[in-house]
Amino acid sequence: MIKITELILKPCSFGGTNEPEQVVALASEIDSGRIQHGVWESGPGEFNLKFNWHETAYILDGRADIENLQTGEKYILCPQSMMSFEQGSYWRWRIPWKVKKIFTVVESSQ
Repeated sequence: MIKITELILKPCSFGGTNEPEQVVALASEIDSGRIQHGVWESGPGEFNLKFNWHETAYILDGRADIENLQTGEKYILCPQSMMSFEQGSYWRWRIPWKVKKIFTVVESSQ
């Protein structure tokens, strides 16, 4: 059986200060919400984010310059980029104009 879901983007925030405008839509939740699939979009700005979950993201539109604040690694995410973020990693996101991604989040009980 195929399930088609209409995605409705809603404002969201990670709770940081001076975060850019962001929206998210969950397409599905599995295992009581432990696994989530959805779309996230952000306007221009800069913020730090600690991943309290495992996430794999695929960039659909825009650009994000990201830096791992623990290791100093830097990446440019643009359309067709895919990135996996480990639970516990801490990243700085710099978004020059906007970025839109689809994601899968897996929350563990660590």
